Amino acid sequence: MNTKTHKRSLIDEFSSGGGSGEQPQTNGSGNEQLDKILTGGVSDAYKRPWHRLERGLRLNRLRLFVADEAKQVNLSDAESIQLFTLLQKSLEKKHLNSKTTVVYDPDEQKIKEIKGLVSHRDADGVLRYKFIEKRAAVTMRRKKEPTE
Repeated sequence: MNTKTHKRSLIDEFSSGGGSGEQPQTNGSGNEQLDKILTGGVSDAYKRPWHRLERGLRLNRLRLFVADEAKQVNLSDAESIQLFTLLQKSLEKKHLNSKTTVVYDPDEQKIKEIKGLVSHRDADGVLRYKFIEKRAAVTMRRKKEPTE
């Protein structure tokens, strides 16, 4: 059974107290439900593929990648900052937008590998990172022999 109600009656019904200015009583479950929705959305956001993540989420994952690299390779603070700025600039230049460049595991929500990123130690012992640029493959075309 469909009954139509006027918008004004819904507003009057919602504002309990009949115009006395009192706020409707809430039991706090609305806030709990809102928190559950918001935290659930955040945890699901990182489960998307790399090319579907927003810029802020990508930066967060890059920070975690730098932290993991710092633990594995024993990077100093200056070296880890240098690595993060390199990755951040590469992201701004759209070098890290491709899902083939960044190997990201949505289940573990972490970056496994960044292809083309190499490190080397200078003579002074500082570890430096850089990207090896891909070169376009040159293909040779066969010339067709004229048919007579």
